[in-house]
Amino acid sequence: MPDAYTKLRSDTAESRLARLADGFLATQLLYVAAELRLADALADQPRTAAELAEKVGADPGVLRRVLRGLAAEQVLDELPDGRFALAPSGELLREGVPGSLRGPVLARGGLYYGAMAGLLPSALGGGTPFDLVHGMTFFAYLDAHPERSATFQASMTARSAREAAAVVDAYDFRPFRTIVDVGGGKGGLLGAVLEAAPELAGVLFDRPEVVRDAGLPAVGGDFFVEVPAGADAYLLSRVIHDWDDADAVAILRTCRRAMAAWGRLLLVEAVLPDRAADQPAAVRMDLHMLTLLRGRERTTGEFADLLDAAGLELTDVIAADKSTGLHVLEARCPGAALPTPGH
Repeated sequence: MPDAYTKLRSDTAESRLARLADGFLATQLLYVAAELRLADALADQPRTAAELAEKVGADPGVLRRVLRGLAAEQVLDELPDGRFALAPSGELLREGVPGSLRGPVLARGGLYYGAMAGLLPSALGGGTPFDLVHGMTFFAYLDAHPERSATFQASMTARSAREAAAVVDAYDFRPFRTIVDVGGGKGGLLGAVLEAAPELAGVLFDRPEVVRDAGLPAVGGDFFVEVPAGADAYLLSRVIHDWDDADAVAILRTCRRAMAAWGRLLLVEAVLPDRAADQPAAVRMDLHMLTLLRGRERTTGEFADLLDAAGLELTDVIAADKSTGLHVLEARCPGAALPTPGH
C-alpha cells in the first residue's frame, strides 16, 4: 500500500493531467463569454442566468451551465442567491478596461482553436497545422475572412498595448533622431516610443491597408522589397517570429540595406530559454507560431545567427518583460562606431 506522500503525489499528478486534458473546455468557455460580452453585461451588477440570457440573447438553460463552468474556473463568482458576479480575472474580459484580454480570447477561441486539430498530422508528416486544417496559409485565410482578420488585429493591438510600456521602460530611445517601425501594425508601440522620446521622428511601415488610418506618419509597402531608408533605428516588434529562417533573413537584409552606417536595428521578441520550464510563456508562444505560421521563437544564439546572415551584429540583449520572456535585441552593422548617432 502506498504511503500518504506517494498517494498525494499520485493524486496531484492525476488531477493536473486531467485538468490539462480539459483545457479545451476552458478555452471555449472564455470564448463564449467574450463573444456574448458577458463581462460587460455583469459590469454594473450581479445577475441571474435568466437575466443575463435575456440581456445577451442566449438560451437560459445552456447559459447557466456555461456560467457555472466559468465560476468553476474562478472567472465568475456564483453567489448564494443564484446570481453571478465578475471575479478579478473576469473583469479582464470586459471591453476597453486596462489589461483587457477580450481580444486575445476571441482570437484564441474563434481563430486559433480549430487549427490545433492539425497538430498531430503536422507532427507525423510536417507542415503547418493551420494550413493542413484550412487548406490555405494563415494570412491568406485572414484576407479571405475580413471578420476573422478584425479579430486578429484586435488581439494584436491588445498585445502591443500591454508590451509597449515594458519596451519603453527597458530601452532608451531618446538618443535616436529618426526611427522606422517595420511591420508596426496600427502603431501602438511606435506611439509609446514617441511619447517616451518626444524629440524622435517616427515613421510607421506596414502593408498599405494596415497603416491607412494609423494616425501616425506612415508608409505602406512590402518589407521583403523595401523599407524607408536612412533612419537611425529600425524597430521590428514580434515580426521575425512570424517567419522561417530564410524569410526572416530576407526581411533583415531589407532593413540592413536601408540603414544608415551608424544605425541600429532593434528586435522586440520573446527569447526561448534553455529549459522550457524556465520561461513557459515563451514556449507557449512558440507553439502558437508552430500552429499558425511557418515561424518560430528563437534563442539568443539563433537570433545572432539570423542577424549575422543579414550582415548585422548582435550587440545587446535587454530583458523587457520577465513574465513573457520579451527582450529588446540590439544589432548594428559590423565595424560601425558604437556611439549612438547625435552624440
